[in-house]
Amino acid sequence: GNQLPKKELDQFRNLVKFYETKQYKKALKAAENVLKKYNDHGETLAMKGLVLNAMPGKSKEEAKEFVKLGLRKDMRSHVCWHVYGLLHR
Repeated sequence: GNQLPKKELDQFRNLVKFYETKQYKKALKAAENVLKKYNDHGETLAMKGLVLNAMPGKSKEEAKEFVKLGLRKDMRSHVCWHVYGLLHR
């Protein structure tokens, strides 16, 4: 996939960690920090969709759009495919 610089890579890792510990607001913030500079980073887009999907009151349709967009931006990413799979169980 397309590599992020260290600062954004750290943000991405935080995003995954926050998602896994169900800190969705923090995860969303981390995703948005990466996307501010790299708005077509597929794995971050997909993760943002996953986070939105997990947050109560957020649109499931919007979540799916982010995941699909992420996959389109980075078709070779196992992260994107994994997220896609999680959403379509």
